[in-house]
Amino acid sequence: MSLQIRGSVISTERENGTSMMAEDVIIFRYPKEEVTSKSIIFVQPNETAVVVIQGQVQAVLPPGTHNVQSPQNPLSSFLSRFRYNALPFDTIVFYASTTRHEVRIVGVSQTQDLVPLTYEVAVYYRVTDPSKLVFNVQFGGNVFKDADLARYVSPMIDQEVSSIINYVKLYEIFKKLTDVTNAVSAGLKPFLTEIGVELISVRVIRLLPQDDELRRIIQLRDLGLDVEKAIRLYLAGSLTSKNDPASVNMALGIPYYPNLSTLVNLPDNLIRVNLRGNDQEQKQQ
Repeated sequence: MSLQIRGSVISTERENGTSMMAEDVIIFRYPKEEVTSKSIIFVQPNETAVVVIQGQVQAVLPPGTHNVQSPQNPLSSFLSRFRYNALPFDTIVFYASTTRHEVRIVGVSQTQDLVPLTYEVAVYYRVTDPSKLVFNVQFGGNVFKDADLARYVSPMIDQEVSSIINYVKLYEIFKKLTDVTNAVSAGLKPFLTEIGVELISVRVIRLLPQDDELRRIIQLRDLGLDVEKAIRLYLAGSLTSKNDPASVNMALGIPYYPNLSTLVNLPDNLIRVNLRGNDQEQKQQ
């Protein structure tokens, strides 16, 4: 998807009025070959522009219109200081989003009793120092998105989540949600601050066993049933899905004695004959 340029205006807008700064884009790298000394850099209200020349940040431009050759523009000072008539070829403009963003990190850890748990953590943040962020992330293309940041911080989140639940048994895990949230926040906040990102909040969305059967039993237990009855009701539901007549007995906790004809593939008459024969032999004895 190429960016169309109207005159010498450098912006995140395309010709059709849409923006390169989609809701999941944190940084957009403008094609450097289009930046000239006669350019006008246009910054939207929810953006900040970082101009990097020869590997150094020469300007951080707030929302508005910025003429490169204007005396008030820090780039014009760069040009006059080095007596350049045009910006060098290695001039790059990065646009950073200043709105609130959200990423969700999903992973797997385990409890003290070795039960695998799937967790999902939502992280809310905003960019406060775009120049730091530009120099601390790697670009696979012209954009750096929420998903890229999620991959960047997921090892740290996995470490903080595991530092709590690895030492807790399964039946106590839901009492530790606050501890997990605090651990992730404490570990993530200084890390994000170093790259120019402010952590707004952290929320644990999901923390459940990987095994569907165990998860269902825990849900029944949390409804107020004891563990034995919760297991029985789960098994009753499984039997019902298979049209097994023993499902009602399983739910009630009553033994199920099926008709013998349902256990062996024999005619009913033959079964009755065998039963009568057994009765006669017992009388003779």
